[in-house]
Amino acid sequence: MTNTVTDVDWQFGVTAACSNKNQVGKTYLYLKITSVDSSGLSKITCMEMTLPQFYDFLHELEKAKNSINYL
Repeated sequence: MTNTVTDVDWQFGVTAACSNKNQVGKTYLYLKITSVDSSGLSKITCMEMTLPQFYDFLHELEKAKNSINYL
């Protein structure tokens, strides 16, 4: 069973204040992916990632895209 991605929303942010001083000034990415399954039901998946995590995620998506295009 596969899902079709219908929308992707994203926001970059910077932590301005936190009880943990090491987190102040850190950047993050909030990602909201909307998909539809084969029965037509929508599903929303939300994620928050650090920028290194996002770049790793993006790299994996690019590898998957290249594999699909190769086939």
